[in-house]
Amino acid sequence: MQRFINLSPKQSENLDKVIYKNALQLKKDAFTLAESRKSYSSATSLLILSSEEVIKATLVLLHNKNCEVYKIKDAKKFFTNHKIRHQIAQLIEMGSAFIEALDIFEKRKDKKKFLNSKYKMLNTIVNGFMDFNDTIKPFITSSERIKKLEEFDNLKNQGLYVDYQDKLGIPQESFNQELFNQTKELTNRIFKFYKGINLIYHPSLKNHLPERKIKKHQNDLKLFINDALKGFSFKSLNN
Repeated sequence: MQRFINLSPKQSENLDKVIYKNALQLKKDAFTLAESRKSYSSATSLLILSSEEVIKATLVLLHNKNCEVYKIKDAKKFFTNHKIRHQIAQLIEMGSAFIEALDIFEKRKDKKKFLNSKYKMLNTIVNGFMDFNDTIKPFITSSERIKKLEEFDNLKNQGLYVDYQDKLGIPQESFNQELFNQTKELTNRIFKFYKGINLIYHPSLKNHLPERKIKKHQNDLKLFINDALKGFSFKSLNN
């Protein structure tokens, strides 16, 4: 039986768009439940399901672009194991934080330095500390998000089922708008990552960036997946 994991890059072309469309529908349904019914438990679970679908879309898109995502250890579980997709979400969050930190660093290079005294060593120390403070912020907030992503699988189940762990767990009593909004923020970042990957390979990008820059972005992405993630094990993520 043919499945996503068995398809060639060519066979996978445009399949990510179908998966992404389903992810968007799940997300819209979640918003409808939250806004019109105030059913934050079911809405939160649907949001998490939408994030799982957009992760599938990202994997299929990367495979189509000849990135060796299916060679990563445990890749065969990508489309059957929900927990592994939440672990991929953690990797996506780490990558997003790194990109944000680089962006802050690049912008600060063009700004006036905080201290510009006649003592060069003091300038270096103070301005370096200010750069560090700014660029470290995405990693601090990202680590908080990763902790929440670790609970995504449990949270999704808690939003759908009545459970008993020392006491009765009723979805409608355990979820509120604040929890829904936190989940929405995490989910939006995963959607944004897919859009970013899609943009890197979009034909119209050549109207906005030189071809050499586009190729560099594509090659950097392939290098990260094909080389940096070689031998990576998802079992080590939450240890």
